[in-house]
Amino acid sequence: MRLLQFVLSATLLLSLTACVSQRTVDGKETPAQQFNAQEAAATRLALGLEYLQTGNYPQARLNLERARDYTPNNPSVITGLAFYYQQVKEYQTAEQYYREAIRLQPNNGDTHNNLGALLCTMGKYQEADQHFQAALALPEYVKVATTYENAARCAAKAGNLQKSDSYFQRAMNHTQGSSAVLESYAAALIEQQRLQEAAEVLKRRAEFPQLSAEYLWLETELARQQNDTARQRSYGELLLLRFPDSRQARAYEARTQ
Repeated sequence: MRLLQFVLSATLLLSLTACVSQRTVDGKETPAQQFNAQEAAATRLALGLEYLQTGNYPQARLNLERARDYTPNNPSVITGLAFYYQQVKEYQTAEQYYREAIRLQPNNGDTHNNLGALLCTMGKYQEADQHFQAALALPEYVKVATTYENAARCAAKAGNLQKSDSYFQRAMNHTQGSSAVLESYAAALIEQQRLQEAAEVLKRRAEFPQLSAEYLWLETELARQQNDTARQRSYGELLLLRFPDSRQARAYEARTQ
């Protein structure tokens, strides 16, 4: 599932506390600068998500909790905490925070999408689909293709292949058949052992000039399942040459050892 990345609008402040006083040119003191809880929370949120991205979970949690202390009803902060608990696989706590964020801001499509992805991970497929649909129903929501792709993967996990195919088609319609969506669809088809259909999707993907580690890996997997050793080796060698440090290259090496 793809989680939407947080867009941070806040800039980091040099200090979270105000000076006791400041002096003017003529030596007279002016009142102390007032503490701004909203700015402080934005700073802590930015720091927390930055620490989360680098894998420093203790500092991520510390800053996110401090941001919540400053603004307890800030949906962005609540969503940040949900994302943190999702990353550390405390899914029930993450679900509670996502629901709280939606209560505070019911028309946030990103939060509905992210909760849908989480619920699908937890095996709550029907409710996950409801949140994907809630995001898609919002007129101002623009990340439509990502949500359709998430809905497609979730429908496949639930065993509803017809709905999955329909969602993947809609995702492709909204991106003019982007390479990333085609790769995602091909991966799902290979997993479902629908090899001929996967080959057709990868043929469409091959029309894009830019190679990716995921595309080359999918070609090796399709060839392996079709017992085409020469084709598997050809794409595998290209994968190791172009993307030697990728997760897909390591998976290919492990598969062929």
